[in-house]
Amino acid sequence: MGGIPPRLPVLRIALSSLFALFLVACCPGEQVDERGWPNELVLGLVPSLEAEAMVDNLEPLADFLSAELGMPVTSFVPQDYTGLVEALGTGRADIGMLPPFAAMLGQRRYDIETILISVRNGETGYRSQFMTNDPSVCDTPVIDNELGYKTCEGDVGVLEGETVAFTDPNSTSGFLFPSVYLMQRGIDPQKDVEGLFVGGHDSAALAVYAGDVRFAVAYDDVRMFIEEQYPDIGQKVITFAHTEMIPNDGVQVRPDLPEDLQLAIREAFIELAESQAHLPREEKVLWILYEIDGFVPYTPGLYDPVRDAYELLRE
Repeated sequence: MGGIPPRLPVLRIALSSLFALFLVACCPGEQVDERGWPNELVLGLVPSLEAEAMVDNLEPLADFLSAELGMPVTSFVPQDYTGLVEALGTGRADIGMLPPFAAMLGQRRYDIETILISVRNGETGYRSQFMTNDPSVCDTPVIDNELGYKTCEGDVGVLEGETVAFTDPNSTSGFLFPSVYLMQRGIDPQKDVEGLFVGGHDSAALAVYAGDVRFAVAYDDVRMFIEEQYPDIGQKVITFAHTEMIPNDGVQVRPDLPEDLQLAIREAFIELAESQAHLPREEKVLWILYEIDGFVPYTPGLYDPVRDAYELLRE
């Protein structure tokens, strides 16, 4: 896929090959019931936090979908977004939850369909944030934002020649939009900075927190997601720049699923969000996984800004 730096293909090919072998081994040939639906569905999610925590929290979602749809729903955690796109595109997975960049690439390559868009705090969009542990890069005083986390205004020109922790090369907020933001300011994200792909958004923030790197990018505000484990992360990790708004992630299905099944899947996700709306956020399945409050239907063209950013990055 375009946009992946030259040094990564060998590793990604190896991981994709291992992932494909795993799927062949675990997923039997498809059979259908009297509704024309598969006898079993496969749900895949990519970690936004540590993979072990994702596995622990994925089971309640799979169990809910299984009960709502009246069929077994098994789950797996692929290595990265590329693996999940390939699984959906080749019929080895039926349902996924992808960020807009990976969803856009999946639609272009395999006609993977987005059926829902996530809602967080009433918003269907979000931003990337640039983070540092070095307040000297700030052009304004460091203050507390509305969440009580440290923030300031700074010039991303300080990233030139530095190691920057990105998340995944197919992450919208962890690589694509931050890269375009740098390019628009005369910085080549693949030549002028030393990119380090660390996987999850929490890993990017923790790389700054631990002092492994001075700079990182992740979604705004990843610090809230990991504050319970690292209570002082909002004080040690400082945000100093933000990208433009990005359409939220969503729910995707492989393109050849029956339309009535796609509708049932859409309704099941909405029902889960609505049935748990009264719970504290830390008890909600979708919030634990991806900080999701609810969903709205996907609108055609919503991911066009992502496509435009991708094309700019390829030039």
